[in-house]
Amino acid sequence: MVKRLCRLTFAVLSCLALLVSCRRPLPGTAPPFIEAGGPGTGAAVSREEEPPSRPDSGAPPLEEDPAAGPAGPVPPAGQLSDSSTSPPQGSELPQDPPTAVPPEAEGPGTSEPVLPEPEVPEPVKTNTKLYVLMYHHFVPEGRTCNQWMLTDVRFREDLQWLTDHGWTTVLPSELTAGTGLPEKAVMLTFDDGYRSNYEIAYPLLQEFDAKAAISIVTQYTADQYPECLTWDMCREMVQSGLVEIGSHTNSCHGDRGIERQKGEDRETYRARVQPDIQTSIDLIEQNVGTRPIFFAYPNGIKDRWAANYIADHFPITLVTVGGCSDLKNGLYSLRRYNVSMEVPLSEVLPG
Repeated sequence: MVKRLCRLTFAVLSCLALLVSCRRPLPGTAPPFIEAGGPGTGAAVSREEEPPSRPDSGAPPLEEDPAAGPAGPVPPAGQLSDSSTSPPQGSELPQDPPTAVPPEAEGPGTSEPVLPEPEVPEPVKTNTKLYVLMYHHFVPEGRTCNQWMLTDVRFREDLQWLTDHGWTTVLPSELTAGTGLPEKAVMLTFDDGYRSNYEIAYPLLQEFDAKAAISIVTQYTADQYPECLTWDMCREMVQSGLVEIGSHTNSCHGDRGIERQKGEDRETYRARVQPDIQTSIDLIEQNVGTRPIFFAYPNGIKDRWAANYIADHFPITLVTVGGCSDLKNGLYSLRRYNVSMEVPLSEVLPG
């Protein structure tokens, strides 16, 4: 009885083994669930006998290499290892160079280089303050002087004081050029056109390399008044670069200057004053070779009837009111300090 049961069991196991061997595909043949046509023909997988999904089913299927012969049996999934995709021992895969990460893509823990702030130069401070000194007649030391006179010794002291305290003398043309003033700028002006401007003051200007603006009454020079400058003297001083010649009218330098006279109407006033000023301009240009650019009001008196005419012909005008002028307010009616023997420059100009 036992022997019959063992023979029956063996027969059942043999049948099962035979059945399993019949269902296993032969090497080089397609599995039973793939229709004829082979890889690349677009054959569909049987829905009834769809194989179980593999963990790497997301990867594209590997194509067989016809030249490599039949594929060997695929080992179970558990026996697969990373060595199947690793390069042969002793060889290295080429690596791409590291990609630079732009600063904006860096993480919060990264440190960015801190660039120094560009240095912004401070704006250049331009001086606009101008002091103007007014001189008239110069005499040798020992002569009695009124408020419009100065000795040669005192004028030398003035120039020395300006030099010692860092003052720079400027000319009217430097004001109109708009190039900016030195830190301590002063303009020396001589009124009326006395001969002493050339004989006494001019040699001292040369000695100290100082500049001066001389406003002449042209009729005095044209008529060769003995106490006044000649045209030759004016030309020589101008050619030195230290002196410029301006207008002090032609013949309207009387007590009231260009001020309108009593009972004078506008037309009469213009007929008297405007041609006189124009004559002084023409005489200076003809005899000195330069057109005057500044006008000193005789006795410092202005008149509104002449204002437009003077503004049309001179970019600079000078008055006799003391004080410092700020060129931000323009070049008209520049203030001037009268220099006399009684008042030293240290009481007029800041040290």
